[in-house]
Amino acid sequence: MRLIINTTLAVVMGLAVAHASPPSSTLSGEDGTLSWTITATENGFTIVGTSPKWTVTHHANKDLTPIRTERVEPDGRTVITQYSKDQAVITLPNRTITQKEANLWDGDTLDIRLGHLVAKGTTEIRFRAVDPSSGKVYGFQGTVQGQEQCGTQSCTHMLVQLTGVLKLVGPSFYYWFASTGQLLHFEGPAGDFYAEGAR
Repeated sequence: MRLIINTTLAVVMGLAVAHASPPSSTLSGEDGTLSWTITATENGFTIVGTSPKWTVTHHANKDLTPIRTERVEPDGRTVITQYSKDQAVITLPNRTITQKEANLWDGDTLDIRLGHLVAKGTTEIRFRAVDPSSGKVYGFQGTVQGQEQCGTQSCTHMLVQLTGVLKLVGPSFYYWFASTGQLLHFEGPAGDFYAEGAR
């Protein structure tokens, strides 16, 4: 009986960890603030992100697979991406694009999903994500570069790049995550951002 109870408890605890709310974060840079606020819902998570260049409201399942993203840029331009199991429908101001492809990631909320995977011990991952600014889909590879110091705490450094020939000419994205998956430092085309105490 004790073995059954302990096994059941372990399974329940494992599920709780797997679906625990990813941590929110606030980072500052020369161009402004990058913040992520994550709220658990009955069926998953609502992720609100703000940066100097956009505001994003994203709904995700409990495993962080995407459901819907609404991106609003400073000029009011709005893009809505609706995800299903085998496609993504991107509604731009002047047209609608359907990408018929399974298991697409949401390009605007990579910070959260990658941090969640790093916290689980993932060291390398390949994925394809929707770029909401164009409605196109790109392949990416994320690779952990090692452990570093972010201020007073240890952090995991991950490099994310485009795959194929675009790797040679496309941008690189650098992430530093705490052991919880919280974003502590980000460096990319949008700027260089640090959480408080992470320099």
